[in-house]
Amino acid sequence: MSSLTQRRAHVESLRPWVEMDVVSEADAAVAAALADICGESSPSVLLAVALAVGAPRSGHTAVNLELVKDHAVSRVERSEPDAVEAVLALPWPTDASDWRESIEQSPLVTADHAPIVVDHGLVYLRRFHTAEVRVAGQIASLAANECDVPPADLVSEVLGLSDSQRQAVERCCSARLGVLTGAPGTGKTRTVAGILAALLVANPDLVIGAAAPTGKAAARMAGSLSESVDYLAASGESSIESAAVAIGAIQPTTVHRLLGVRRGSDEFWHHSGNTLPHDVVVIDEASMLSLSLIDSLLDAMRPGSRIILVGDAMQLASVDAGSVLGDIAGAPGVVGTRVAELTETHRFDTDSQIGRFAAAILAHDVELAQAVLGELDEQQQSFDEQSTDQPMLQLTSDLSVMSDLLIQHGMSLIEHAQRDPTAAVNQLDAMRVLCAHRTGPFGVSYWNQYAQRLLSDGGARVGHHDVGRPVMVTANDPTSGLFNGDVGVIVATGGGSRIAFPGSDHPSLVPTTLEHLETVYAMTIHKSQGSEFDHVVVVLPPAQSRLATRELLYTAVTRAKRRVTLVGTIDSVISAMNRTSLRMSALRQRLE
Repeated sequence: MSSLTQRRAHVESLRPWVEMDVVSEADAAVAAALADICGESSPSVLLAVALAVGAPRSGHTAVNLELVKDHAVSRVERSEPDAVEAVLALPWPTDASDWRESIEQSPLVTADHAPIVVDHGLVYLRRFHTAEVRVAGQIASLAANECDVPPADLVSEVLGLSDSQRQAVERCCSARLGVLTGAPGTGKTRTVAGILAALLVANPDLVIGAAAPTGKAAARMAGSLSESVDYLAASGESSIESAAVAIGAIQPTTVHRLLGVRRGSDEFWHHSGNTLPHDVVVIDEASMLSLSLIDSLLDAMRPGSRIILVGDAMQLASVDAGSVLGDIAGAPGVVGTRVAELTETHRFDTDSQIGRFAAAILAHDVELAQAVLGELDEQQQSFDEQSTDQPMLQLTSDLSVMSDLLIQHGMSLIEHAQRDPTAAVNQLDAMRVLCAHRTGPFGVSYWNQYAQRLLSDGGARVGHHDVGRPVMVTANDPTSGLFNGDVGVIVATGGGSRIAFPGSDHPSLVPTTLEHLETVYAMTIHKSQGSEFDHVVVVLPPAQSRLATRELLYTAVTRAKRRVTLVGTIDSVISAMNRTSLRMSALRQRLE
C-alpha cells in the first residue's frame, strides 16, 4: 500500500470522530501523517494521537484517556449542543489502561525523537511536554532561590495596607518567585505597589517591567498603580517618594509587547539569548497566561531577576493551553510557600447580595447560594427604577429584561459614538452580556444578532461599519498593535468612521482595515477575563450543560462592579456550582 493510500486509510478510520467534530480534519491529517512516518496502524492509537494534536485548542496540554470522552462532550456541546448523544455513542476504546498501554508500546512513542510522549498517565505532543517540563523546572528554581526580604512596615503604613497585605508583600519578596492571588476587590494592585515600593527602597536602581495578557488588563493595571503612587509620593519619606517616581514611570504593556513581537513570526525578540533588561517583572491577570506564553516569558528573564505573578487562581484558566496560575497556586512544597492569598474583598460589602453570592461560589457553599437566590424576587423592578447606591443581584428568566437592557446600552453607545469618542469608549464597559456558549440560543452569536435586530427595529443603523458598533479583535494584528481580545467601538470623526480603543486619544483605524473583527454586545465568559463592567448580564446554559462550571460562574459574576443579572434558573446556578472545570495537565504534579 502506498504512503498516500495508507494516510487516507488512517484518516478514514478517524472519520466518525471527524464527523462529530471530536477531532478536526486537520487533527486527523496530522495524526495520519505521524502514524505513516512511524509505521503505526492501530485505529485506537491514531485516535489518541489526533486527540493529543487537538487538545491544546481546548486548553489542555495533554490528553487524559480516562477523561477524554467527557471533555470531548463538553467541547462539542459548546458549538453543537444537540450532538452530545451522538458523541457518547462513538466507538470509544472501553479500557483506558489498555488504550494507554498500546500507545506506550507504539513507535510513535518509542522511536528516537518520537512525536508523542506518555508521562504522568497523559498523552502529549512532544512540544507541549517539553514546555511543561521546562516551565516546572524554571518555577521550582525561582521558588527555591531565596532573597533578603526588605522592610515593609513603613511602606505598608503609607499605603494603608492591612496585616494580610503586608504579609503578602513580605512573602512575595522572599524569593525570585512571588505569587499574589485573590478575588477582584481584595487589593492586589495596591499590594503590588507595596511590593515594588519595598524593593525600590532597598535598591533604588532596580529596573521594573509590568505586563498583562491583554491591553485592557494592562491599562487597568496602569490606572490602579497610579492611585497608589499618589499615596507614596505624599509620604514625606524621601526613599519612598523616590520609589513613587520609579513606580509612576512604569508603563504596563501586554506580555507580547514586553517580549517583543516579531512581525510575521510566532517568535519573540527577547529570549534566553537576548534577555529582558528588567530586574523585576510583574504580570497581572496571570490566570490568563498560557503554558507557551509563560514558557517564553521565563526563557526571556535574565539570570538573577524576579517574577511576580498576580491574579485570581479561582478564575477560568487561559483560553489557550494550560492552567498555569491555578497549578502554581495549588502546588505544595517550596513553590506553595511563595504564594500569598488575599481573602478580604473591598469591592462588595460582605452582606450585599453580590458579595454573599460570590463568596458562596468561591467556598462551594451551595446552601448559601440557594439562600441568596431565594431572597430575590424574579419580578424585581427594572433597573431604571432601582437605587444605584448598592450593588445588586438579579435572577430572571424573563427575556424582556434582556431586551430592555440591550436597547438601552446599544442606543447609549450610538449616541456617545456620534459625539465623543472618549465617552463612547467609556460606555463600552457600562454593560456586557456574558455567555458560556458561542453558538445556539444561549450563545454569543445569538445574543449579538438579537441586540442588532432590536436596535435595527428601533431605527438604528447596525451594519458592520456603522457608528456605535462595539467590536472585538479576534486575531493578533502586530501592524496595528492590536491583539486578540482587544475591544473598541466605531465612532464618528471629521474624517469618517474610525475605531476607538481604550488608551487611544485620536482614533485613526478605519474599520475596513481590520479583517478580524466581530460584534461584541455579548462575549464568552472566557474572553471577559481581565475586564470589568458596571453591569454584567450572565446567560446561564441549561442545568445539564457540561460547560457550566463553578469557575465559569465565578469568573462571570466577578466581572461586575455594580450589578449582576443572571438569566436562567436556580437549577442552572446550582448545577454549575457542583461541576468543576479541569484542565488536562501535569504541571502541578511536577511542582510537588
